[in-house]
Amino acid sequence: MQNHNQKLRTGMVVLVIVVAEALLNNVLQEGSITGQFIDSEENAVTRVIDGDTILVEGGDRVRLLDIDTPERGEPCYKEAKDRLAELIDNRIVVLEKSGENKDQYDRLLRYVVYNNTNINVLLVREGMANTYFYNKNSPYYSQLIQAEQAAKSERLCVWKEVK
Repeated sequence: MQNHNQKLRTGMVVLVIVVAEALLNNVLQEGSITGQFIDSEENAVTRVIDGDTILVEGGDRVRLLDIDTPERGEPCYKEAKDRLAELIDNRIVVLEKSGENKDQYDRLLRYVVYNNTNINVLLVREGMANTYFYNKNSPYYSQLIQAEQAAKSERLCVWKEVK
């Protein structure tokens, strides 16, 4: 009887751990760990304008949230634009909205996810962009900060000249 109760308790502990992991993964994927809900929609990328701006089907311009890439003529501009094109041009992506809908230039403000990868974070991690927060309550704040610190320490692209 004692062996049966011990197995039952072990089974319950395993069940609690599995449920807790599932809930935590859902919270992290939804971004609600920060208390912010993220609306998302799929759309096709029709053109990469620069390293942090794209055009999607329907004609909307989308500015990648919380990052900034070099402008035309600055070091790493071409690398950032080419890398973004390589990652998402002519692909169906998920656009995640968090906070403000548009910027002062009437561009949609979104996180871009392709193949379960947050492209905004990836560009920062690869040194193609630095962080530029519209809102410190970003659901990806920690990931972006960590990605930027790693890119800085490795002196990747935008961080090559920084001392």
